[in-house]
Parts: sequence; C-alpha cells; structure tokens
Amino acid sequence: MAPLLESRGLLAQGWKCHIVCASPSSRHTKKKPPIMESEQPAGYFSTFSILDPNRPNPEGTGKPQKRNRRVYVCIPCHRRKLRCDKGQPCSRCIQADAADECVYQKFPFSSKHESGSGEPGETPQSPARDSPQTTPGPSGSEARPRLHGVTHWSTVASEFREGWPYIAGLDPEWGPRYRHLQSLKYLVAALPVHHFPFGEICHCSESRESALQSLPPRPVVDTLVRCYFEVIHPIYRLLHPAEYEFELQAFWMNVNHFSEEWLAQFFMILALGCQAAPAQVFASTGRRPSSWTDQFLNSSQYFLCRSPFVSTPTLTSARTLCLGVIARIMDIVKGGETSQLASLMGYLGRMAVSLHLNRTSALFPELLPYEVEIRRRLWLTIQLLELQVAMRTGTSCTHQDYDAEPPSNINDTSIYHTGQGWVLEQGAAKSDLALTDGTFQTRLSDLIPILSEITTVVNQTTAQTTLKYDKIQSWDEQLRRKVREAASVLLMAAQSQANYSFRPRIQLEFLRVLVNRSLLALHHHYISAPRFRQFPASSQAVINSSLEILSVHQSWYQPNHGLDYPSSSIALPEGTAHRSTATLLDICRDSFGAAMLYLVTSCRRLSLNVIQLPPTDGRQQHATSQAEIVRLVQTQLEDFRERACCSPSHYDEYISLAVAEGCLRGLMGGSSGGGLTAGLMEVADRIERTVLEGKLWTGGGGGGGEEGAGGGGVEGSTGFTPVTPGGFEGAGGFIFPH
Repeated sequence: MAPLLESRGLLAQGWKCHIVCASPSSRHTKKKPPIMESEQPAGYFSTFSILDPNRPNPEGTGKPQKRNRRVYVCIPCHRRKLRCDKGQPCSRCIQADAADECVYQKFPFSSKHESGSGEPGETPQSPARDSPQTTPGPSGSEARPRLHGVTHWSTVASEFREGWPYIAGLDPEWGPRYRHLQSLKYLVAALPVHHFPFGEICHCSESRESALQSLPPRPVVDTLVRCYFEVIHPIYRLLHPAEYEFELQAFWMNVNHFSEEWLAQFFMILALGCQAAPAQVFASTGRRPSSWTDQFLNSSQYFLCRSPFVSTPTLTSARTLCLGVIARIMDIVKGGETSQLASLMGYLGRMAVSLHLNRTSALFPELLPYEVEIRRRLWLTIQLLELQVAMRTGTSCTHQDYDAEPPSNINDTSIYHTGQGWVLEQGAAKSDLALTDGTFQTRLSDLIPILSEITTVVNQTTAQTTLKYDKIQSWDEQLRRKVREAASVLLMAAQSQANYSFRPRIQLEFLRVLVNRSLLALHHHYISAPRFRQFPASSQAVINSSLEILSVHQSWYQPNHGLDYPSSSIALPEGTAHRSTATLLDICRDSFGAAMLYLVTSCRRLSLNVIQLPPTDGRQQHATSQAEIVRLVQTQLEDFRERACCSPSHYDEYISLAVAEGCLRGLMGGSSGGGLTAGLMEVADRIERTVLEGKLWTGGGGGGGEEGAGGGGVEGSTGFTPVTPGGFEGAGGFIFPH
C-alpha cells in the first residue's frame, strides 16, 4: 500500500519547502537540475553529474556521466551535519542515545535499485535481524544495543511480544512504512538543540537591550507569570510567590537593575507560563504562543550564559536550571532528546551538591530561617525532577544520601517582608495532619525516598537479579498507604475550599500518577513472560495502576477542567477552555504512555485467558471488564492523537501507541482483514491522515493559526503548532495566588 502522503500535493510542497529551507548553502550554489519524479526527501543525498541525465545528450558534449555513487545518510546525522556509518541504527545515534530515531528515507526513484538492496543499512532476507520470530525484547544487537531500565518506554513496550517487532519497526514487511512514518516529523521539526539551556540557539545579535525591548506588553507578562504560579508552581515550589511579586514590581520600575541570572530565571518563567496561558492572552501581540515561547527560551539562554553560574552558582541559577529541566520534560524545547535531559539533570544535581542543598541546616547556623526554608523547597524540587528524569530515561537516582530536612508545613503568608528583609514567622509550622500551602511538599518529602529507591533498584535489576517478591509486596503496601494518607489531607482541602479547589486536587492527582508509575515499575519483572503466570497478583496490580493513571489523564484532558480563577482576578468568557491541565499532561506524559502500553499487553493476555482481571470492590470508577479496557485504550489513543501536534516527541509517542493498539486490534480479530501487516497499513494511513488534516503540519502559508493569535496564522510559519482551544479576555491586573 502506497503511503497517502506521496499522492497529496500539500505534503509534496511541504517536502520541497523543507528541503530548500534546510539547505545551509542553497543561496551560494548553482541551481540544480529539476527532478522529474518526486522530490528528494531529507536524509537521502546522491552525487550528480554536471549534465542532466534526464535530458537528451547535447551534441558535442559527449556521453553524460551517470551517478557514480549513492550517499545514504540517516536523517538525524544529516541534520547535525555528522558523518554517518549507515548502520541500522548508526553509531552516532547510538552514542546520542537516540537509536530509535535513526531513520532513513526510502530511495525515491523508481528503477531497478528499488528491488535490489532495500533500505539503507538493511540486508535483504536477513531473518536474524528483522524476523518476527526473533526475541522482541530490548536486549540484543538487533533491537537495542544499549541497556535501559524497566521504566524506559522501550522496555515497557517490549513486553507486548507479538507487537514489539512492529512497534520498533523490526518487521521486514512493515519496516519501510514505519520508517516513512518516523521521517514525517522531520518535515516540521526545528533544528536540534543539543545544549539547552546553555545557549546553543542564542542569536549572535542578541543583547540585553534587545531582549528586554522585545518583551510583550506588561499586562501580558503579568498574566504569563500568574499562569506559571497557578499551574507550574503548585507542583514545583521553587519560588515564594510574594517575594517574586515584590521583585517583579521592582523590575518594572528599573529593568536595568537586575542581574543576568535573575533575567534568565524571569524569561524561563515566561516560557513556561506560555504553556498554561489561553491563546487570547497573545491576541494583542499578533504572535503565536509558540513563537513567544521560542523567544523567551532564547533570551533565557542568553542571560544564563552571561551569568557566572559555572564559577559561582547561586540559588537563582539553580532555579533557572530546574525550570530548564521542566521545559525539557514538557518538550517545549524544539529538537530535544531524552539523553540531553539526563545530562542536564546530572549537571543540576552536582550544582545542588556544590551549594550544599543536600545537607542539614544545622551545619549553617548563619542562615536565616527564611533562607533555610527556601533551600529546603529547592532541594526537594530537585529530588522530584531527578525522580521524573530517572523514570523517563530508565536510569537511577544519583542523590539518595542526604540529611537535609523537609520543607515546613506552613502557609505562604507566614513569610513576609519587613524593613530588614524577608522573615519567617516563628512557630508558624503546623502538624503533618494540618492543611497548609506546604502540605503537598511535606507529603512529597515522605514519598521521595522510597520512590527514588524503587526507581534506582528496578532500573538496575535484570531478569537474573530480580528482587524477592516479599520485598515487592512490602513496597507496594507502603506506597498505597502513603497515598491514602496524603489523600485524606488534600481531599479535605478540595472539599473545604469549594471555590478554589484546583490546587489540592491537582496535587493529589499528580501524587497518584507518580506512585502508580512506580508501582508499574515495581511489578514489571513479575509480569514478564513467563513469570506472569506464577504471580497473578502482579498482573492485577499493573492493570489497577494503569487504570488509575489513565483516570487522571481523562480528568486532566477534559476541556472544561481548568483553573479556578478567583472573582477578583482576570475575567474569563463563559465556556472558555483553558490550557492549564494540558500543561500537566505534558509533565506526566511518559507515565500516561507507559500505562497505555501496559494495558495493551494486559488486554492481549486477557484475550488469551492467561491472566485474570483484578477483583472489583464497588468503589472503582474505571473500567472493570476486558471490553471496557479495550474501549478505554482506543478512547485515550484519540486524546494522544489530538496532542500529537505539540512536538516531535509527542508525535513519536503517538506512532508507538497507535501501532501497539493496531497490533492488539489485529491480534484480537478487530481489523478489516488481510493479516496484521495489512491492518497496520490502515493505522499508517490514519497517522498520515492526521498530518493531512493539519493536526501536525501547519504548512508554510498562514493556515492553521490559533484563535486569538493573529487570525489566520503567522505568515511563513512552519512547524508543530499546539491546538489551543478557547480564549482569554481581559489582560487585567496581576494577582498572585494565596
């Protein structure tokens, strides 16, 4: 079945536009002869003769030269301008921990070459490499030449043994079409950012004055900062709201008074605030939120690189790097890769140790109580980020030995400004059962040690060194008890603050996602074949945890589920859909994807009657039968499809989940016929149709614009553009949450 995109003029023009724009020397070279068939896609390059081989031989010019060689280059190596060894995957992509992104373009010319050697780096008729009978797990040179822990998506997906050759593109019949789908993200992806937030994409013409003069109007800036504190701050408590409000007011009075590291933090906050702000916030600016995000990230890098964060790190520079890790986790940094996220987190962890954030405050008697509290909050947030990065990358938590105390269970109003500076009210700390602004962090500090230990142990454990099942059950019981304790306090907040219950509800749901993600990893080795037959309790625990995670995904995805703005704040039009919980979806995206993959594997085993559904207690609100779970997977897949436009990473995740769901449907007899591969070709058509419908590709002309962001789009814009429904009226006064 031929790919849909090959017959559509829109995407053909997209190929052409991408190739012309991607060539760094197109303005300094002679015009090449036109290609009579299809345009050459990115990633395939060949040497041409001076004469056009498609035209008759002019008299007296001799016989025209033929192409003397074909140069195959994988797309990532081409975009990075690196030498490629043409492996599958190539050594460059392996070293960059991005072997799953090593894709090639199919030879575009219809000739005898198409039926010859096949795909670059692929040996024809090589069952040892691509045969579906090969062990589909992540071990072995044919699948994953590097070691990943059980929290990495590829390890989770490989448990679906029948579907793994198709999810990874290893099946010889499906492989070419799969690589074609993989390559579509390079139509719209920006150039890779290898060193964010260390300044690789900063413009040479950037200056302090130009960065500050390019700020949007003050009402827009104040709104973005407020959106950050409403959505990001409840999870990552890096700043004290009242202190930052005080600093921001001083900033508007004298913008030249603040240091480079403060400005780097400021622009990073604005970039994250763009993700939570409704689209009409930017209506008066005439630019899209994604355009502002890129500008804020660039400016933040500019100021960070000009601050002494390497020689003399401060709490502000550490907070800026924390915000950079959050931006990486949310994939708002174009071209980011998972390995870069782990490296950035490693640098941040060492900076925190150099600042002695991991040590008890008793060693520093000169610190004021307020300073001690701020340092504790920062250290706990760094621990949380390290845990999230370790879960996503399948690595270990490196900073488990510390003696720093947890943050105090106090309200933000207990910290106030006096003539001598910021002070912490004496005796303000409440008991652990009392509800305050700091309750979430106190509960989190109780969970972080065990979650970090579990993540480190399971990611270092192999099938030969599996933990004893008694230890698994003990950890399982301990985690569930701690979540119940946190729920008893935070749910009390949601019930007692009916007019402003967004924050405690979101905090509790985030904790549930975090804990259930750890439970999935905890039971992983005991649901692996053939061990899952001996431990049915683990299979049932995995189903329950996956359903719990996806129930949170459903709650956050609802378009009418957003911020609870106080009446004294910005007025919102009736029926406006907010982007706040969409931001939270990005923060926990890898957990939602892992839950989907575990449910797909469980559904297949349920259909074979080798495992049983967990018993119901009448209080569960999620799916309780195999048919309901299958429908839930299909419904959630549509949600992932709607968000596949946000970044190339979102698109990759959608492809993996769509292929996994297609394999499940084909194996359970739900496809239209023709075998599993034929059913997957229909899945591929739907993925390409997603591109054609404009959910991924916005074109180069001005279509696909966002409502309230300059009408019909930004002229000349290309790339992944988030779908941001709804709007925002009245960029009024700036009010911090209390």
